[in-house]
Amino acid sequence: MKIKAAVMRELDGLLSIEELDIAPPKENEVLIKTTASGICHSDYSVLHGVLRSPLPVVLGHEGAGIVEAVGPGVTNVKPGDHVLVSLSPSCGKCAMCLEEREYLCMEMSKASNRGTMMDGTTRLTAHSATRHTAGTSSDEEEVRQLCGIASFAEKMVVPAGCAIKIRDDAPLETCCLIGCGVTTGTGAAINTADIHPGNSVAVIGCGGVGLSILQGARIKGAHPIIAVDPVAEKRALALSLGATHAIDPFNENLKERIKEITGKGVHFSFEALGSMKTINDAYSILRPTGEAIIVGVPNLKEKYELPVYNLFAEKELRGSVYGSSRPKRDLPMFVDWYMDGKLKLDELITKRIRLEDVNQALEEMGRGEGARSVIMFD
Repeated sequence: MKIKAAVMRELDGLLSIEELDIAPPKENEVLIKTTASGICHSDYSVLHGVLRSPLPVVLGHEGAGIVEAVGPGVTNVKPGDHVLVSLSPSCGKCAMCLEEREYLCMEMSKASNRGTMMDGTTRLTAHSATRHTAGTSSDEEEVRQLCGIASFAEKMVVPAGCAIKIRDDAPLETCCLIGCGVTTGTGAAINTADIHPGNSVAVIGCGGVGLSILQGARIKGAHPIIAVDPVAEKRALALSLGATHAIDPFNENLKERIKEITGKGVHFSFEALGSMKTINDAYSILRPTGEAIIVGVPNLKEKYELPVYNLFAEKELRGSVYGSSRPKRDLPMFVDWYMDGKLKLDELITKRIRLEDVNQALEEMGRGEGARSVIMFD
């Protein structure tokens, strides 16, 4: 079966729009016709080598669509179901899944590190025709799937546990954001942090993930909620989504402004950019007993030096992976929250684009423009 996809063939280059072959789903796999895919900062990070994947690879992992076919053994979805694609295979058998920590499913690293299905193979191939004196032959090339998903493509084959059924009346072209950015952000505030009504929260970085954290904090009753971003448009959007204050860290002293607003520092700070400077900022603005939660992904070779004296003020530093989510529970719940008006998603979408415009959207992301672009396939 032929599909069109955006393929990464080199670091720091442009994605190429190519025709690929996609194989049918094997055991415990699902074939999905892609309706829409958000463009996540992790895609940008892979393109520029901050996160690594074998090449060539089809990027994209924030997808939504309709099930076309299922392989043997699949019972959680059937053809015709509307689904979001989760980052976690949720195998149900590994130690993490048995502890109800599906966000750390031990099968996930296989897909993440190798860009393949659980069996170590990919369902995507490219063909390059080469002419010989005796005729024409075709060289077959294996193409990897980012996170075992590859949603920058007209169709995707994913592990069955990654296909999460949702209600049919929810718009896939908007709910696709829940597949990664919204769950990563809202989940960090809902699941990772133990926010109580009246706790103070600061969110550093107001892209799609940061704005989702902010909304999770609002839903949990946090106050004040402080948005930190140098881009005026993002600060304004944050205020419209529930932030009570906004700070421009390039033109204001972050620590001083936080103390002016809170008196001591915040109960919870969330870092949603993935830079060592902002990780340090997140830890520096805590009150005693405060907790800095790192959601953005920096270069994984970086090291952070923790000031020991802060340990004796019981300040904590922790990471949040995929919003500490249980996908089968949380993704449908976030869809319901959106449909009920509790969680705002349309406001996060800066533009809807064709697959052919993906490089421009990635360049805009690199310049810090907008919150989310969504690739439309229908």
